[in-house]
Amino acid sequence: MYNPKVSIIVPVYNVSQYIVTCLDSISEQTYNNIELILVDDCGLDDSMTIVHDYLANHAAIDACIISHQKNRGLSAARNSGMAKASGDYVYFLDSDDFIAPDCIEALVKPLQTKKYDVVIGNYQSSNCEKSDLRLLNGELSGQYILESYAEGLWYVMAWNKLCRKDFLVDNHLTFEEGFLHEDVIWSFKVACKAQSMYIIDKVTYYYLVRSSSIMTSMSIEHDVTVYLKAFDKIIDFVKDNGRKLGTSEYKIIEGKKCGILYSLLQKKEIGLYNKYYKDFYLQRYLSPWIAYRKRIITFPYLLRDLHYCMPVWLGRLYKRLFFNMLYTWRGKKIEGAVW
Repeated sequence: MYNPKVSIIVPVYNVSQYIVTCLDSISEQTYNNIELILVDDCGLDDSMTIVHDYLANHAAIDACIISHQKNRGLSAARNSGMAKASGDYVYFLDSDDFIAPDCIEALVKPLQTKKYDVVIGNYQSSNCEKSDLRLLNGELSGQYILESYAEGLWYVMAWNKLCRKDFLVDNHLTFEEGFLHEDVIWSFKVACKAQSMYIIDKVTYYYLVRSSSIMTSMSIEHDVTVYLKAFDKIIDFVKDNGRKLGTSEYKIIEGKKCGILYSLLQKKEIGLYNKYYKDFYLQRYLSPWIAYRKRIITFPYLLRDLHYCMPVWLGRLYKRLFFNMLYTWRGKKIEGAVW
C-alpha cells in the first residue's frame, strides 16, 4: 500500500482565537504519515505562545516551527514551509480554518492507483455559501484541467489541495511574495502545468469567513490595483510559456478582467471604471481579431472584446455600452464576475 508522507503547511499570524481548533484538527487525523510545519510570520498576538504550549502537550505530533525575522506575508510563509517540507505531498491549511478528521486519509486514497499531481477535496464555509467545487468524484487529465478551471468548476484557493511536491518544485510553483490574491496567480499556474488531478466531492476542509466592514470606494480601488498586478504576473507567465494562443488562457484572463470592470459599474463606481479602464486595456496580450481568426474565441467573445481594436476613449464607451446591453438590460450572467 502506498503510504506517502504528507507535509501540512500552516502559516501562523494573529490567529490566537482559532489556532487551537486548527491544531486539534491536525492531531485528530486518521492518517498517520504526516509532518506539521508551522511558519511563525511574526504576528502581534500570542498565537505562537499558544502553539508552543500546544505542542508541548501533544508530543505525538511530528512538528517543526519555522520563524521569520519579520512579517513577510502569507506567500512567503507558504514558500518557507514548502522549502522545509520533506513529504511526498504538501497540503496548505490556513491557521484560522480546520480540517475533517479523515481529510488527509481521503485525499491520499486515490494515490493508491496513481500519483496524481493534485488531489482536491470539497469544503464548507462558515457563512454556508455554496462551495466553488462543481465536479463529482473522478480524474481530470491534460488540457481538461485548465479548461475546467476556466469554466470555474474548481476553486482558486490554495488550501485543501494535496499537491505532489516534485510537481511543484519541478515547475517552480511557489507563491508570488508581496502580493495579495496570491492564490489567483498560483492556481492559474497549477491549472496550466498539472497533467493529472483527482477530485473528491467530500467536505474535507472548513473555511472561516471572517466578518468584514462595508466596502468603500478606497478599498474597492485598492482591490482593483491588486488584481491589475496579478494580471501582469499571469500574462507574463502566459507569454513566457508560449501559451498566448491558448483558448482557456484567453478565456480566463479576459473573462476575469471583464468581471472586474463590470463589478465597478454594478457598484456605481463610474469614476473608478473610467480611471482604470486604460490599465486593463493596455494589458491586452492578443488581438481579439487574431484570436477570432485563429478560432481561439467565438463571435460573441469577439463582440465583447472588440473595444481593444478602438482608441482608448472609444473602447471605454463601447465596453460600458456592451455591459449595459448584454448584462444589465438583458440580465445575462457575465463570465468571470467572481474570482
